[in-house]
Amino acid sequence: MTNERLASLAELVDQGIDLEKQIKEDTKRLDAIKAELQAAAVEVMDNRNLKWLQIFGSNGHFNVAQKEKFDLDDYTALIEVMGEKAKAKIVRKEEIKYAVEARFKEALIALFKNDFATDGQTLDGVLQGLGLDAATIKSVKKKLKGDYLKDKRVLESVGITGECEEELDAIRQIKNTELIDRFFSGLTAEQLERIRKSVFVEDQVGVGLEYEK
Repeated sequence: MTNERLASLAELVDQGIDLEKQIKEDTKRLDAIKAELQAAAVEVMDNRNLKWLQIFGSNGHFNVAQKEKFDLDDYTALIEVMGEKAKAKIVRKEEIKYAVEARFKEALIALFKNDFATDGQTLDGVLQGLGLDAATIKSVKKKLKGDYLKDKRVLESVGITGECEEELDAIRQIKNTELIDRFFSGLTAEQLERIRKSVFVEDQVGVGLEYEK
């Protein structure tokens, strides 16, 4: 290998080291920025009883969402109460792990956390409060899922922009109520309590920056 080639490779090594050091420093700085944004967002979310928030910059925004870690603690109790209706929604794996169908899982989480509308709010009422007319409401209602980002895009598609976290949170709770009614209607308070005790949900926070690439 020539001296010129060795010198060229040595230069690449130095460049690689410099880049790696810079990446580590940038990563530490980015983690610190995310942590500060998360702390500020969680404070606002706690004060306003929100599960989701966006902080906007000039080039994009920072998303903060409260997520849940779900565990099925008492499969037997759940099946004893709900029978085949629950059994059809849960796959018992050989390693004794349970794969719960997404919507049924959402209903169990909402029931566990008492996270559903109990004040008689309706989608029509929330959407009317945002200034939508009857025809638009009829169209929009079919697209709302109770997912913040997806629902926000639906609202933006009909001209609803700006901060509407409280309305989005109300929509999420109303959709949760629909799930509760779908899966648990007709059960007694005692049966609902047994189901609630058959699962465990731990809150977690998910964050992320969103921008045009």
